[in-house]
Amino acid sequence: MIKSFAALEEALLAKGRRPKAIKTAVLNPTEPKYIEAIRKAAEKRIIEPVLIGSKEAINKAFAETSSEPSKFEIINTDSPEQTLRAALNCKPGCIVKGNIPARKFALTLLDPVYKFSGNGIMTHIGVVKAKGYKRLMLITDGAVHAVADASKRIQIIQNAADLAGRLGIENPKAAMLAAVEAIYPAVPVTMEEAAIAKMSDRGQIKGVEIDGPLSFDCAISRKVAKAKGLANSKVAGQVDIFAMPSMETANGTYKAMVMYTGAEGAGILHGGILPAACPYTSDSETNIYNSILLAAFLG
Repeated sequence: MIKSFAALEEALLAKGRRPKAIKTAVLNPTEPKYIEAIRKAAEKRIIEPVLIGSKEAINKAFAETSSEPSKFEIINTDSPEQTLRAALNCKPGCIVKGNIPARKFALTLLDPVYKFSGNGIMTHIGVVKAKGYKRLMLITDGAVHAVADASKRIQIIQNAADLAGRLGIENPKAAMLAAVEAIYPAVPVTMEEAAIAKMSDRGQIKGVEIDGPLSFDCAISRKVAKAKGLANSKVAGQVDIFAMPSMETANGTYKAMVMYTGAEGAGILHGGILPAACPYTSDSETNIYNSILLAAFLG
């Protein structure tokens, strides 16, 4: 089971894990932090990058680094649509979002003309390694589904469970987050989450164990959960998947953790025909590199 980004990199670089670098289309890498993260991954033979976007803007980003643009293949494009078409036409093993808003990137990929989402559901999953928490935290969905009914929320959780399984997490545990851990008819999301948790208890949802509603403190601490009367929760204190009640909550929780607590992070669009590294615009060079690692591992 992979519990950190260091372990993810180690698994990716392990002898025999990958015979050669994975061809990777990088869309609009027009800031130095993207260039540096790409260079690091390329030097370790994790990816074979193809940089796609405005060549002038990409070269300006290179000028603010010590990297040489001549060492990279660059395809010049004039529009987001042209950039994505060029990326898919180069037949990559994965793609990486550069200087594009995460939601705009996701919605572009969801355009039926590109057939990127295949027959399943595509979701954004923020992966966080927080100090003091022994597991990777999969926070979803922070960029794709602005509104999700109960059926869609189950699919979002199952998609995260699929990613968890790919990371070696057997029988992943999911917490459906709410402001409270009790069920209140006046707070509709708690009713919905309780129904989904009951479906999980009855075996109607496969491949993941779900509990909810849970407040964030109960989700991450079994001690707190016990103090609040949730001693029988099979999920509290050992959560892998943090299924947020809204896109805003998932987006804000991820950013708060990586920007203000020093947690490492990564972003991925999971469920499409290719893994798509999708760090947020606010993510650091380290977290962009982590996102590349995750996409390459899945590719």
